[in-house]
Amino acid sequence: MPATAPIWVLALLLIPVGLTGPLIMPPTSAVLLDHAPAGGTGVASGVFDTSQLGGALAVAVFGALTATSAGCLHGQRISLILTAVVAMATALAAIGLTGARPAAEAAVTDVARDGGQRHQDRRPSSS
Repeated sequence: MPATAPIWVLALLLIPVGLTGPLIMPPTSAVLLDHAPAGGTGVASGVFDTSQLGGALAVAVFGALTATSAGCLHGQRISLILTAVVAMATALAAIGLTGARPAAEAAVTDVARDGGQRHQDRRPSSS
């Protein structure tokens, strides 16, 4: 987009961003909690809430970048570059963690199933 583009063009292009967030987040949270093990829904909810905090911090940082003396367009370019870098890092981390997930889910499911009895059985006997 050229630097001489009117602000209403930028606002018009950002409308899909504002519309897709509310349409994506409820199904995402439902899928997240549906796939969490029985004893891990609280942990899954906490992790999801942490990601929402990260989104709020991102809005604050990107807002500060667009308010720099270099101008709104310069700040938005930096914001979009940072967003792309964070998205790529997240994708690479997700790819790297996919192999570790089944073992962690099995551990949480086992603890939830036996009510923590496995950990009590491992204590040395006092006799």
